[in-house]
Amino acid sequence: MRIAVFENLPPGGALRAAYEIGRQLVTRGHEIHLFRLSVPANKGPFDLAPESTSVHTIPFQPLGGALDSRMRNLKLAPRSYTVFGPLKRAHRKLAAEIGGGDYDVVLLHQDALTQSPYALRWLAGIPTVYYCQEPPRFASERSILQQHRASLGSSPLPVGWMRLLEDRVVLDRLAREDYENVGHAGTILVNSVYSRERVWAAYAKSSTVCYLGIDPDRFTPAPSGSERRREVLSVGLPVWAKGHELVVEALARVPAEIRPALRLVLPRQGGTERLERQARDLEVQIEVEVSVDEGRFVECCRRALATVCAARLEPFGMTPIESMACGTPVVAIREGGYRETVVDEVNGLLVEPDADSLAAGIARLAADLGLVEKMGARGSEDVARRWTWRRTGDQVEQVLQDAAARR
Repeated sequence: MRIAVFENLPPGGALRAAYEIGRQLVTRGHEIHLFRLSVPANKGPFDLAPESTSVHTIPFQPLGGALDSRMRNLKLAPRSYTVFGPLKRAHRKLAAEIGGGDYDVVLLHQDALTQSPYALRWLAGIPTVYYCQEPPRFASERSILQQHRASLGSSPLPVGWMRLLEDRVVLDRLAREDYENVGHAGTILVNSVYSRERVWAAYAKSSTVCYLGIDPDRFTPAPSGSERRREVLSVGLPVWAKGHELVVEALARVPAEIRPALRLVLPRQGGTERLERQARDLEVQIEVEVSVDEGRFVECCRRALATVCAARLEPFGMTPIESMACGTPVVAIREGGYRETVVDEVNGLLVEPDADSLAAGIARLAADLGLVEKMGARGSEDVARRWTWRRTGDQVEQVLQDAAARR
């Protein structure tokens, strides 16, 4: 098939998913023609362009390019009326180029600025498949909205008040625009059963679960005889959304004689001063690593006693399957997509979303290295069988073929 692929994502889990899915399609003999906007431009190691037959970059320069530097650094949140007009025009041009390209089907990933891409509105007549990692969480989750507005309110006056005032208007518009965009999608893919439920609640549209995966040749257990560090791992940004503060609080409740340290792995600098202060006050040893490469991340997973996943309502979560692939069990809260990857008492522990329950799970593994190894071995076997990019590619390919056949 000739497949047009749209992605406009910064480095992160969603970009990696788009990259790996694209690679899988190429290995199956399909032509990938990549469409993206000029910002964000930095894709790191997960740039699909070298794998693509052609690359079409649509210029996007709101305010005549005055915001370019901020957008390249991913510091511009999509909360301003200066973005909507230029973004719509760029997507309309992008859709027109796709429409003139004789493609069998279009696979669209999310746009970093709006969630669902505007281009869906102008692709009538071409089968479209939209991979929705998650609906906009600020529209339905009060905790996300409160944290977002708290960050705006911390800006110096009067800037903070101005941003808050605009934000109250713009967030409502973003939610309405997202709803309309998704209404034009022919087929919707999601990353978990939990996400399928959220998509139905947000859009009243059915979707197909297409689980994400890992590369089993890169994420592997440590060689036999390797020693583990007396530490647990917690991964990701933003700090407040990933539950790192809850992990620190839980560790403080683990008896001191078996209490492991915390290794925090972040994709970029993310304001950890408050978290590190909390750890010092609670006598929890913490080490922060930023922008580690994949090899270093695999080493961190292999050497930990456990990976702790405390993000509330996580849609899927790549961290659990990456950890399990490396032979390290997971302690995760019993919510969201974690319930679909972590099998309680088999490859990890599912616990309630409070510090005492997390502490009990961590303490149990910290006191029983035999259980760590047993769960780790079961986890790596399970991931190699069920959670690979090859399996993801098989599912996506079938959905695209079905969509193209209905043209």
